[in-house]
Amino acid sequence: MNVSQVGDSSVIAAVRWGGTGLLYYWQTIGGTQWNAEQVDSDGGWSTEWVAQVGNSSVISNTHHDNSLWFYWQTIGTKQWNAEKVDNGPFGFTTVAQVGDSAVIVTNKGDNSLWYFWQTIGSRTWNSEQVTAGTIVARVIQVGDRSVIAANKIDNNLWVYWQTIGTAPWNAEQVTSSGGVSDTSMPSVAQVGNSLVIADAGADGSLWFYWQTIGTTQWNAEQVAGPGSIASADVAQVGNSSVIAAIHQDSSLWFYWQTIGTKQWNAEQVAAARHTTGWSVSVAQIANSSVIAAIDNSGLLYCWQTIGESGWNLEQVPNSDVNG
Repeated sequence: MNVSQVGDSSVIAAVRWGGTGLLYYWQTIGGTQWNAEQVDSDGGWSTEWVAQVGNSSVISNTHHDNSLWFYWQTIGTKQWNAEKVDNGPFGFTTVAQVGDSAVIVTNKGDNSLWYFWQTIGSRTWNSEQVTAGTIVARVIQVGDRSVIAANKIDNNLWVYWQTIGTAPWNAEQVTSSGGVSDTSMPSVAQVGNSLVIADAGADGSLWFYWQTIGTTQWNAEQVAGPGSIASADVAQVGNSSVIAAIHQDSSLWFYWQTIGTKQWNAEQVAAARHTTGWSVSVAQIANSSVIAAIDNSGLLYCWQTIGESGWNLEQVPNSDVNG
């Protein structure tokens, strides 16, 4: 599950509880009505990701048989198109636009990390094995590079990058000594002139890693102490690095740091109510910080105008979904 801006809408992709359908929720920015569309009757198992690629909303998803699928809908239309990317078996998947391509990153059942790409407007999928021994990963574009953050089976955080249009993958080890959780997915973003990652430590602490783009040194900051964090997501919102995090007591928190400073600020967004999973997503949508999470009533959508205090909470209607 994640939240994103596509065209003039806030959008969320999620799987109906029990994996009985892949759903797409959207709300016009500034509006109050949530709209729901069923993308596929086979929803897989909590492995959906939504993004804007070109002039389309796109979703990657893993089916019940662990095959990898790609869905797209031209913005402003209602028809969803489906493409089977590969048989798998695959696990968690994310999708993004990198250069002139839609790219999907996913793990095979043997914990190998794979990168699929398709030039926008074509129907041919190309695949590359990036590395072995990974648990979960995320992909973004930073400058002229595809960048993947991955937690490996040795509980260390790694970054893999490839200059767009070239073949070799380059690897950088961010942590050592088994520092990251084996149940949390690293979140990666570009913030200002830095590549940043948020990840849960093996002891439940929250960590923020950053590297000035074009350099090789990684810097680490502890945002929250041991025993606090279950999952987190990072983004740039306005002139700040922001992290949305679900605490181990199921409360929802928002951390922010003005770019170029060292102080982290914390705001509780919602008290303990998130009982169905550990999914959380944060993004800037128009002039607001936006968080999506899953609570005991379905999708919870939270927003705060940049520069203001106080969070607004909306329960997305008829969102009987899991993480």
